Amino acid sequence: PEPVISQAVEPKTKADQEKMGIALGRLAQEDPSFRVRTDEESGQTIISGMGELHLEILVDRMKREFGVEATVGKPQVAYRETIRKTCDEVEGKFVKQSGGRGQYGHV
Repeated sequence: PEPVISQAVEPKTKADQEKMGIALGRLAQEDPSFRVRTDEESGQTIISGMGELHLEILVDRMKREFGVEATVGKPQVAYRETIRKTCDEVEGKFVKQSGGRGQYGHV
């Protein structure tokens, strides 16, 4: 089944980073409804499952069985701005003059 909730997870110490990767990989092998991925834009480790309780149990198992303490939170969202359509009536000026020749631009 497809996961319905995702959360960001990170180890409490840098030393646990590698152990957390091993633990999450093993938990994902055991549970087909649990997914782990790394968000390319934010670099966060994202865990996905069938509900909050499901993810809480898996994080608790990671602590008990693998000795990895982790903090769980909301994933970061990468906001983007983009130009959606062309615009004909645009004009801009750049003036930087303080004595002498200075700089000037008109678009």
